[in-house]
Amino acid sequence: MTPDMAARDLTLLTRLRWVAIIGQLAVVVPALRLGWLDPALLTAFLAVVGGLALLNFATHRWMLGDRGLSGYLVLVQLSLDVAALTSLLLLSGGAWNPLAPLVFVHAALGALLLSGGRSVAHIALLIAALASITLLPLLPPALPVRPTPVSVVLPSQVLVAVVIWGFTRWLSDTLKEHRRLLLNLKEHQERGDRLRAAGALAAGVSHELATPLNTLRMRLERLGRSKVDGNDPDLVAANEAAERCEAVLRKMVGKQLEPGELRMERVEPAALVQQVCSSWSSGGRTAELRVVGAPIAPIVLPALAFTQALLNLLDNAAEAMPGRARPVDVEVDGTGGRLRIAVSDTGSGWPDLVRQNLGQPFLTTKADGTGLGLYNAHALAVALGGRLLLEDRVGGGAVAALVLPFEAFPPGVLP
Repeated sequence: MTPDMAARDLTLLTRLRWVAIIGQLAVVVPALRLGWLDPALLTAFLAVVGGLALLNFATHRWMLGDRGLSGYLVLVQLSLDVAALTSLLLLSGGAWNPLAPLVFVHAALGALLLSGGRSVAHIALLIAALASITLLPLLPPALPVRPTPVSVVLPSQVLVAVVIWGFTRWLSDTLKEHRRLLLNLKEHQERGDRLRAAGALAAGVSHELATPLNTLRMRLERLGRSKVDGNDPDLVAANEAAERCEAVLRKMVGKQLEPGELRMERVEPAALVQQVCSSWSSGGRTAELRVVGAPIAPIVLPALAFTQALLNLLDNAAEAMPGRARPVDVEVDGTGGRLRIAVSDTGSGWPDLVRQNLGQPFLTTKADGTGLGLYNAHALAVALGGRLLLEDRVGGGAVAALVLPFEAFPPGVLP
C-alpha cells in the first residue's frame, strides 16, 4: 500500500469515526431511558466515545505532520475501532444490543481497506470481538437474561462476519482487476493514437521531401556526367547521403497501420515466415526456423505489412551480432490461441532506453539507425490487437516476439 493510498484510507476512517461518535452520543439518552445502558456505566461509555474522538484528533495531526503512512497504520486504526465498539457493546448488552450488527461494517471495511495477511489478521480480531460480546457482556436492565442461547448467536454471527468479509474481499479484488484492465486499455489506446499521429507526421514529411530530394538526385547525377569528375569525393559523399535519405523516406511512407486499411490475405503463417527467412538469408547471414506445436491452419493476415515487420526484426537481430557466424533464430508458435513469432539473437541484449520507449518512432541506439524497425513492428502488432514483446534470451542475447491473437484475424473467405 502506497502512502497516498494509506492517507486516503485514513481520511475515510476518520470521517466514518466522526459519524459513529455522533451516533453513539445521540443514542445515550434513549439507551438510559429504555434500560439498555446502566446509569452506573455511563462514565465508562462516554470515556470510550471520548477516546475515539481523541484518536481522530491524533490521526489528523499525524497526517498533517507528514509522518510515515502505511497499511499497518490502517490496520492499527481499524483494530482500535473494533476494540472501542466491542467495549461499548460489552457495556450495553453485547451481541443482543440492537446496534450489535455494526460489527459487520468492520468486516466489510477490513476487506476493502486491507490486503493479504493484514486483512486476515483483521477478520481474526473481529471474530475474537464477536466471541467477547457474546460470552462476556454486561446485561442491562432491559435485558435481564439472554433471549437466545450463546451456542446459536456466536456461530451465526461468526458465519455472517466471515461471509461479508469474503464476499467484500472478492468484490474488491474483482473491481481492482477491472480497473487495471481499463487502465491498460486506455494506455494501449493512447499509444495507438500516438502511433497514428507519428505515422501521419512521417507520411507528411516523406511527401514534402520526396520532390526536392528527387530533384537533388537528378542534379547530382547531371554533375557527375558533365562538369564534375564523377569520382570526386564530395560528389560521391553527396550521392550517398541522398540515397540514404531516399531509403529513410521509403521506410517512412505508408506506415499508418490502421486496422481498416491493412490489405488482408489468406496465408499459412509458418510458410510465410519460412519464405521471408529464405529471402532474407544472403551475404553470409542466415535465419534458422523452428515451428512449435501442430501445423498452423491458414489465417487471414496483412502479408505485406507482416513481411516488412519480420524483415525489420531480422535486420535488428543480425545487426546485434556483427561479425558473428551464428544464425538468427526464428520460432513460430501457434499454441495457446495466439500466433507468436520470436526472433532471437546472441548479442548484448536490449538497451534499457529501447525497452522503456518501445513504440516510439525515431528512437535508436545505432549510429546509422532510423529508429523505425521496432516502431513498424510494434505498430503492426497494435493494429492487429497484439503486442511486440522485448525479452531476454536464455544464455544471453535478445528476443523480439510478435504476439498476435488468432481471433484478431480468423480464417475467412476472401476473393
